[in-house]
Amino acid sequence: MRTSSRSSVARRKIVRRALRTPCQAALLDGFELLGERVLDVSPHGMLLAADAEARVGQDVVVSFQIPGSDTWVDAEAKVARVVGGWREGDPGYAVGLRFTNIALESRIRLGEELRGTPPPVPQRRLRYLPPAA
Repeated sequence: MRTSSRSSVARRKIVRRALRTPCQAALLDGFELLGERVLDVSPHGMLLAADAEARVGQDVVVSFQIPGSDTWVDAEAKVARVVGGWREGDPGYAVGLRFTNIALESRIRLGEELRGTPPPVPQRRLRYLPPAA
């Protein structure tokens, strides 16, 4: 299992938004249910509380409700990171999913509905690194 790295967080260009919404995500290999609870989301991916083990690179199908609407989004995704849930502040075992196939209209609508939704509260203290001498 791999956990998130600083470089993957630094590369994130879109702010995720704290959100709880109905969801079903399944691993394509064996169609095993991966999870049913979104922890945060952006138009490009989500953090999912996982009920089954997953590995980075695995393909996932996900269906979730756009907040504030009756609209459901169907998307294909890849596991981009795995949160082991053992560090203080971790949300438990979770997987970061990067959407690989989502309808443009759904991506736009999701972005519109997320405007004004706050980002997730950091769960761990930020480490201070003094400037290089």
